[in-house]
Amino acid sequence: MGCQLRWGTKLQILSSVSIINLAFALSLICFLIMHASLLSSNTTTIEVNEKKKAVRWKYDLGWKKNFEQVFGTKKVFWFFPLFSKEDLEKITALHGLDFPTRSDVEA
Repeated sequence: MGCQLRWGTKLQILSSVSIINLAFALSLICFLIMHASLLSSNTTTIEVNEKKKAVRWKYDLGWKKNFEQVFGTKKVFWFFPLFSKEDLEKITALHGLDFPTRSDVEA
């Protein structure tokens, strides 16, 4: 016959798996919130320390422009690591050499 587990053992396994699952889900939620915050302010994890020193972050163009710099303007490509030809021509930051800055903040 097969190996059968007692009710107490099943409950222990289920509760252990549930706790691990909850911890993993909470860590992913925190990770998602942190990256949404970084995206909305147009910063990287390294630039967070530099940003604390500045009164206004020079690369923060507003949440919509920040989002377009990262994901592009075409919604079709948002879930794929692709950019449209129009985005490559229009958004200079995608080339990685020149990044737009706010006009009201000095460099």
